Amino acid sequence: MSEIRIGKWTISRDFFLFLLASALLGVSIAVESTSFANRLAEDLGFTTLQRTALEFPRELPGLLVFFIIGALAFLGDIRTAAVANIFGGIGLFAFGLVPSGFWPVVVTMMIFSMGQHIYLPLSGSIAMTFATEKNLGRRLGEIQSVSTIVMILASVALYIMYEFFEVPFSVAFTLGAISMVLAGCVFFFMSPGPKKTKKERFIIKKKYRHFYFLAIFFGARRQITFTFVTWLIVTIYGQPASTIVILFFVTNVISVFFRPLLGIFIDRLGERFVLVFEGGLLLISCLGFAFAKVLFSPSVALIIVSVCFVIDNLFSIGAQMARTTYVRKLADDQNEVSGTLSFSISLDHIFTMSMPFFVGLLWEWNAQTGYIYVFLVGVVISIMCMVLANGIRIPARKRTQGEM
Repeated sequence: MSEIRIGKWTISRDFFLFLLASALLGVSIAVESTSFANRLAEDLGFTTLQRTALEFPRELPGLLVFFIIGALAFLGDIRTAAVANIFGGIGLFAFGLVPSGFWPVVVTMMIFSMGQHIYLPLSGSIAMTFATEKNLGRRLGEIQSVSTIVMILASVALYIMYEFFEVPFSVAFTLGAISMVLAGCVFFFMSPGPKKTKKERFIIKKKYRHFYFLAIFFGARRQITFTFVTWLIVTIYGQPASTIVILFFVTNVISVFFRPLLGIFIDRLGERFVLVFEGGLLLISCLGFAFAKVLFSPSVALIIVSVCFVIDNLFSIGAQMARTTYVRKLADDQNEVSGTLSFSISLDHIFTMSMPFFVGLLWEWNAQTGYIYVFLVGVVISIMCMVLANGIRIPARKRTQGEM
């Protein structure tokens, strides 16, 4: 059966399975996003310097992903996605059970991160096979909304588990790992699609150079907030895991409506407008992270940081969507997309995987106020992102109405 009927809608079997896999991955994303920092701080007693030191091994798979995906080219995108998520699920399960100790955490985290990074460029490439040239952004938004709905439900479940039943982190990570492995299994039921040669997978072309710079700087900006925002809320504001879960819940409730809308904006207004606008909002959120506690009372500061957390997460995902559609519009062949995205991730990580450690030294230098300098670095990078985004140019034959 090539099509599945759901109510009055009929969709292809492969698209349905991809939505199912995306939904299952929503559970693992919810667990990792809400519980990672708290497990390190509460269960394992990590210091700020130890937390930032984790980012080098955590992001090392991102540097290697270009070569790994190239080596797995004989499997094709779908089968590679299956293997990646099963592998990542095993790592997530082990991370949830590992006892205290820096190196056991590093090993298990790297296994999870490897699967996560391999799947990252493939997810956008696979999603766009279900879209047309005119609705790339909208389709990406629709697919991500499915995952977001599941993340909302998962965050509600996590809040209840943590707040009322005091469930240990190991249980949450086990549930996330099972969902990730099941998502990998779902990919095995999809049509495998064409297999690609290594040559097709290793895409380095001059026409993508602006995209590469965008990936580097937006990646660096995202890495700062990804590493330090939850750590800020947990250590400086003293908030438990349930607070992170609430923020994650609010973010994803908004995302259900926001991501499809943002996809439409990308299609109509163009990647340049959306990325410049997002860069400005991300700059404002970094200023909020840096100065909220300095300028306001602790309770008001926490509210400001929470709002900035939501803004940062909403628009960081939007930036990723816009960069993905930008690549698709530059590409002459759909087969170039996953190879270009995977190379951009590796290129990004050359510059960003060690940056959190050195930026984290600013925080460690003064445990109480050093975080201000961390987020000021984010402000500078956000400005550079806006400048780069303003230089986006789509080939005339592929311009959308919003870019004319």
